[in-house]
Amino acid sequence: MRKAVIPVLFVFSLSANAQEKKVTDTTKTTDIQEVVVTSLGVKRQSRSLTYSSQQIGGDELTEVKTPNLLNSINGKVSNVQINRTNGVGSSVRVIMRGNKSVSNSQPLYVIDGIPIINGTGKSADIGQYSNMPDPGDVLSSINPDDIESINFLKGASASALYGSAGGNGAILITTKKGKMGKSSITYSTSLTVERAYSLPKLQHSYLSYDPSVPDQQPGQSIYSWGAKGVSKDYLKDFLQTGTTWVNSLSFQSGNEKSTNYFSIGNTTNKGVVPMSYFDQYNISFRNSSKFLDDKLTLDANFIGSLQESKNRQTPGASFSPLTSLYWLPRGVNFDQYGPDNYTIWDKTRYLPAQNWWEVNPNGSFKGNPATQNPYWILNRNPVTVSNKNAYGALSLSYQINPWLSARVRGNYSWNTSDSQRDIAAFSAPSLLADGANGRMLKNIYENSSTYGDVLLIGSPKINDALSLDFTVGGSINTTRNKITQIDNAYLAVPNLFAANNLQWNVNRSPGDGYHNIYTNMKKQVQSVFASVSLGYKNMFYVDMTFRNDWDSTLALTDQKGVDYESIGANAILSSIFKLPETINFWKVRGSYATVGLGLPANISNAMVEYSKGYTYGVDAGTIVYPKSSFATGAGFEALLPRPELNKTFEAGTEIRMLNNRLSFDITYYNSNTSNQLLETSISSNLGGLAPGSYYINAGKIRNTGFESSLSYKIFNSEKFGWTTMVNASANKNKIVELFPSSLSIKEDQLFSLTGGGDYTRLKLGGSFGDIYGIKFKRDDQGRILVNEKGAPLAEGTPAYLGNPNPKFILGFNNTFNIGKVGVSFLIDGKFGGKVLSLTEKANDLYGVSKASADARDAGGVSIPNAVYAPGTPNAGQAYTGLTNPQEYYKAVGTSEGYAKGIDEAYMYSATTIRLRQASVSYTFDINSKYMKNATVSLVGTNLFFFYKKAPFDPEQVSGNTPGGVGVDSFGLPVTRSIGLSLKANF
Repeated sequence: MRKAVIPVLFVFSLSANAQEKKVTDTTKTTDIQEVVVTSLGVKRQSRSLTYSSQQIGGDELTEVKTPNLLNSINGKVSNVQINRTNGVGSSVRVIMRGNKSVSNSQPLYVIDGIPIINGTGKSADIGQYSNMPDPGDVLSSINPDDIESINFLKGASASALYGSAGGNGAILITTKKGKMGKSSITYSTSLTVERAYSLPKLQHSYLSYDPSVPDQQPGQSIYSWGAKGVSKDYLKDFLQTGTTWVNSLSFQSGNEKSTNYFSIGNTTNKGVVPMSYFDQYNISFRNSSKFLDDKLTLDANFIGSLQESKNRQTPGASFSPLTSLYWLPRGVNFDQYGPDNYTIWDKTRYLPAQNWWEVNPNGSFKGNPATQNPYWILNRNPVTVSNKNAYGALSLSYQINPWLSARVRGNYSWNTSDSQRDIAAFSAPSLLADGANGRMLKNIYENSSTYGDVLLIGSPKINDALSLDFTVGGSINTTRNKITQIDNAYLAVPNLFAANNLQWNVNRSPGDGYHNIYTNMKKQVQSVFASVSLGYKNMFYVDMTFRNDWDSTLALTDQKGVDYESIGANAILSSIFKLPETINFWKVRGSYATVGLGLPANISNAMVEYSKGYTYGVDAGTIVYPKSSFATGAGFEALLPRPELNKTFEAGTEIRMLNNRLSFDITYYNSNTSNQLLETSISSNLGGLAPGSYYINAGKIRNTGFESSLSYKIFNSEKFGWTTMVNASANKNKIVELFPSSLSIKEDQLFSLTGGGDYTRLKLGGSFGDIYGIKFKRDDQGRILVNEKGAPLAEGTPAYLGNPNPKFILGFNNTFNIGKVGVSFLIDGKFGGKVLSLTEKANDLYGVSKASADARDAGGVSIPNAVYAPGTPNAGQAYTGLTNPQEYYKAVGTSEGYAKGIDEAYMYSATTIRLRQASVSYTFDINSKYMKNATVSLVGTNLFFFYKKAPFDPEQVSGNTPGGVGVDSFGLPVTRSIGLSLKANF
C-alpha cells in the first residue's frame, strides 16, 4: 500500500518555508541538526531546507522593547527594510528583497502557521495638506512578550505554498505555549523616557520686522526677513519629555496532557508633543491538550487588544503644531498664546475663538497658508484613533499512524480602526471648507478574515537511503472590508462633533467638507496545495510545491484560477566529501518558484456596466462610479486584469566552521514581477482603444541582489562570552516594462504611486519609488541659469531627482556576557539613496531656517557654475556674485505643494549609520520559594547617529503606502529613548 501511494504523492510539490526557534535563540540560521517547523506547522530537519531563511527569537524582541514589535527587528535580519511612520502605535512598512508591486509590497503575516490579515485604516500620504495620521495596524497591537520567535521567508520559494497571499514573502510569528512541569509566573516592566532630537535647524538671530522703522511690529508679516535681532527658541520649550511604560504579566502551567499560557499587558505613552498620548491593553491565551491516548491534539489560541490614541502627529503642514512654531515670525512673543491663553471669547457668537498672532481682530487670517496656534490645534482640532483587534484560532491534529497525521485548523481575525478629526469654528478657513460651525472628519475601517484548512501530513519510510515527506491539503479564506468615510462641514450646532449633528440636506455635490462614503467589499480564495520533499542518504534533497488558487477577484475576467509552483534542491557537501576538520557543515542550495498577487477586491466589477455603480459604494446618496474601466474587446485580451506573477530564482550556500562557532550564509536572488495592475489615462484613440481612464495589465519590476549573514562566537564560556553578527544585503530594482507595447504610450510616461503625493513615480528604466520634482534650469553645458537679480530659474515640468531606497544595508549586532552581566548593542547602516525635505523647503522660504540666517551673515548665497539666463542684460556671462538670500530662497523654497519652488535644492543623501539600540543587564539568582530570578536592564534606542546628512530621519515615512517613502512632509522628529526594565520569574 505504501509503495503505491508514493508515486502519486511525488507529483505534488514541497513546502519550503521558514522554521521556528526556541525562545533562547538569537538571530541566526537554524542549527543544522534541529527539527524545525516549516509552513503550515509541518516539522522538518533544517538541513533539508532548500531556501534561505532567517529568524529571531523572542528574547531578541524584548531585550529592548518598542511598542511595535517589528521596530525591534531593524538591522537584525538581512535584506528586510523597515520604515516607521509617525508616533507610537503607528504601522510599520516592511519590504523584503525590494519593492515588487505597485499595489502592495507588504509580506503575508502568519500566526502559528495560519495566515492573518494585517488590517489597517486609511493610510496617510506625503501631501502637505493631509488631515489624518497613520492609524496603526494589527501587528502594532501584539505584545512582544507573547512571541516565541519570528521567521522571515524572504524568497518566493519559501512562501510559494501560501499562493497569492505569499507573493511578497511571509513573516511567521510563533506565540508562546505553556510548558510541562511546575507552574510559573513572569512579570516584566519597562519605563523609558523620550526626547526629540535631530530637529530642523532654525534661526533666532533675525527678526520678522525692523524695530528701527516706525510702525513695524512683530506679526505684521509671516516672513522672518527683517532686521538682525534676538528671538526666543520656543520649539524646545514646547516639546516635552515623553514617557513609555510597558507592563506584561504571564502565567503558564502544564502537564503531559495539557499546557496553558495566559498573559495580560499594557502600554502607556505620553508623547513628546503636548496633549498626545497612546494607551493599549493586550490579552493572550493559548491551550494545548492531548486526548485519545495522545493521538488527538487540540491547540486553541486567542489574542486581543484595545488601543486609544490622541493627537498622533499627522503628515503635512495643516494640522501640525510644530510647523506653527517653525514658521513663527521671529520677534512674536509666543508666551502670550500659551496653553492657558490660546482662546478668546467671541461676544458675537458666544463661542471660543482662536487667539493667535495671525488672526486679525475681525477673525480673518493674515497669511497664506494660514498657521494656527499649536495649542488650538491640539485642543480644538484634535484627532483620536481607536483600534480594536481580536484573533482566535483552533487546530485539531490526529495521528493516524506513526508516519501519517491529519489536521483541521481555522482562525477568525477581526479589527476595526476609528479615526476622527474635530475642527472647531474659528479655525483656519481653508480647514473649515466653508463651514461656519465646524467640520468633522471620520474614517472607520473594519476588516475581518475567516480561514480554514485541512491537511494530510506524512513521512513514510521508504528505505534507509531514501526519505519522503509530503503535505496535501486545501483551504478557504474569506476577507471582508467595510469602509465609512465622513467629511461634513455643515454642523447644525457649533462645535458638536456627533453624527446626528451633521446636516446632509444642503444643496452641494460631494467634495471637501461634504462626504459620506460607504464601501463593503468581500473576497474569497479557495485553494488546493501539496508539497513533497525527497532526500537521499541525508546528503541530497529535492523539494517541490504546487498550489492552485480560485480567487473571487478574478470573476468576470478570462481567468478563474491560477497555479503556483516551486522546486528546490540542495547538497550537503560536508556529507559527500571529506573536508578539513575546521569545516563542520557545508550546504549549497538552489530553487525556482512562481507566486502571485491577486487583484483588489471588487475591481473586476468595473468590467460590467451594470455593476459599475456598486464597485465602490455611495457618497452622501450619490452613486460612486469607478474612475477607470478595463480595456475590453478584440485585440485587447492581453490588457485584461490577471494576478501579478513573481518568478524568482535563488542560489546560496551555508557553511559552519570551528566547532560551529563561525556561521556564514549568503544568497543571490533574481525576481521578476509582471502583470502589474496600472491605472492610466489614454488621451487619444490608440489602435481602437477609445480615450479614457483604464486599468491596464502590464508592468514588470525586477529585483536582483544578495543577502548574507555572518555569526561568530568569539568567546563562549560562562564567565565571558562574546557573539558578533553581521547582516549585509544589497538590492537593485529596475522597471523593465511599464505600459504594454500594444499601446502607443510614450516611453517617458510617468505613473504615480499611491500615497506619494505625486512626488514618487514609476518610469520605464527607472526604479521603484523614484522621486520627481522641479529642477534648476540649466543651459546645454549644465550651468544653472539665473535672472538679472541672480536668483535661479526653475524648469517648467518635474524631472527625476533620485531614489530613496538604500543600495546597501548593514547590521552589526554584538552580545556579551560577563558572568551575570549582559551587554548588547546594535549598529545599523543604510547606504545610498536620495530623499527630499518639504520641511526645509518651507522653512527657507519663510526665513526661519538656520541656512537662511547663515546666508545673510555671509552676505548672500553663492551659486556654483551659474550663468545669466537668455533675455537678461548679461546673458551667457558667468554669474559669480552673491545672491540676495531672500531672493534666492523665494525662488527655491515654497509651502504650496507639488511642482512649486525648486525641489532639487532640497535633495539630501539618505545614508545613515546609527546606534540603533543598546542594553546593559544584570541577573540576580534568587532561588527563593516564590521567585527564581530577576533581571534589571538599562536600555536605549535610537541613541545617536554616527553619520546623517539629511535634516530628518530618512527611515521615517508618512504612511504605509507604496509611494510614501523618501519625502519629509513635516513629520515627527526623531526621538531618543533611555530607560530601565525589569523581568522577574516566579
